[in-house]
Amino acid sequence: MTAKQEKARTSEKVHTPTTASLRKVQFGAITKQKPDSRTPCPVLPDPQRQYVAIAARIIERSAQAAALEGALELDKAELKTLATPFYFTHASGKVEVPSSVAVLCAAGTVLVTYQNRYGKLDSEEPLLPILGEHIGRFFRQGFALEIDGDKLPADRTQALLDELQGLFAKYQASEALKVKEGIRPLPDFHTLRHTALTPEQNLAVNQVCPIIATVKAKAHS
Repeated sequence: MTAKQEKARTSEKVHTPTTASLRKVQFGAITKQKPDSRTPCPVLPDPQRQYVAIAARIIERSAQAAALEGALELDKAELKTLATPFYFTHASGKVEVPSSVAVLCAAGTVLVTYQNRYGKLDSEEPLLPILGEHIGRFFRQGFALEIDGDKLPADRTQALLDELQGLFAKYQASEALKVKEGIRPLPDFHTLRHTALTPEQNLAVNQVCPIIATVKAKAHS
């Protein structure tokens, strides 16, 4: 064997990868979280100190805008609170209900819009005194399942993911399963509530499960 052949053989041995394997499971179509690839921001050169003056104004005005935004949000919240009793009274007994309540002023119009969106409740208990045995007509149980991958048996994880439903007990991985449950309105609750409940009942329900509302202003042109 020539010196050149011996060198090539030695080089081949050095670059031969090891055979140690890493056990990984395949998640298929499950969305994977992308790694944070952000890099530190470079500092903009400012030899004449003109950029720092702009930055100072931005910070000052941002603080002013934040304070103004806070006051605006308080006004919106107060208006929603005051308008909601009228909304339920006006909507009572109607199948088709306007989505907004208008407030007119010299400067323009402010709309309080009631969306078909509601928060989630941890329990139905606060609703029982209001709706009683009829609660099932308006609300249902909603839940989400969460898997703690660290508690799954490593040699069976892929099979468990592929055949998720019904297999937790079979693979003795029940402790890896977490449940998040809550009470949420049925799809037709937003419409049904106005014909099936009185304004007083709707207000009482709203104290427990507030309707999500927005406020928008339109000034006169």
